[in-house]
Amino acid sequence: MISSNNFKEIISIFRDISNQASKKILEIYNSNFEINFKDDNSPLTKADTESNRIICSRLAKEFPRIPIISEENKNKRLNIDTYFLVDPLDGTKEFISRNGEFTVNIALILKNQPKLGVIEIPTQNTQYFSDGLSSFKYNEHLEKIFSNSSANKTKFLASRSHLDSLTEKIIKSFRSSQLNKVGSSIKFCYLAEGKADIYIRNGRTMCWDVGAGIAILKTAGCNIKTLDLKKFVLNKENFINDSFVSFKNTISNETLKYISKQYKLNT
Repeated sequence: MISSNNFKEIISIFRDISNQASKKILEIYNSNFEINFKDDNSPLTKADTESNRIICSRLAKEFPRIPIISEENKNKRLNIDTYFLVDPLDGTKEFISRNGEFTVNIALILKNQPKLGVIEIPTQNTQYFSDGLSSFKYNEHLEKIFSNSSANKTKFLASRSHLDSLTEKIIKSFRSSQLNKVGSSIKFCYLAEGKADIYIRNGRTMCWDVGAGIAILKTAGCNIKTLDLKKFVLNKENFINDSFVSFKNTISNETLKYISKQYKLNT
């Protein structure tokens, strides 16, 4: 049974599974892999399917009663609010372009809210994770992470492959701002450890793209809302997310309202 009493045990299992999947991903990354395409024309590689096999088989063995929702699984129907949310290779386009900005994502969802999560960056041998109370980064040694206030510039994050012109225009409208384009769920990690202040995503994402990231954000002094500043809720019907803004809790309401207003005026 899942409870706060075994969160540390669960996240330890998550970390072990993600590390195992990351090793397989790197093995394929350093080979001459083939590129296929799904029905929606999105790319698919052996790294996606092998990572998915490793993660789902281990989760099913460790927690046989908890359903798994993964990007690469066909069964995506839920009638309960406790489940695992998996993106076995977030950033397949980055994987194919070989820029190293791809991740493994595993999250535990309780009451339809991300509670525990791990994001691993295989090329950096680095894990970010939340045990439900705090957020951490592991690269040779373990450190607790927490967002902090920026100095002079407001540091924005946006998708390397999916940055739309309106988002870029809004970011540039700030008198003192800095934009960093990053692939995959690494953006959540950078926000959680204080490397950035705001991450805006205007456009289609799926629940498995954000589950682990939200868990890590919430225990690192950050939050996430829809672009009209409503509560961000995972959609269990079709798993498609609303556009959103993730931010450090030190960001003012005035800043968030300005961003939201600009989208309303221009869409």
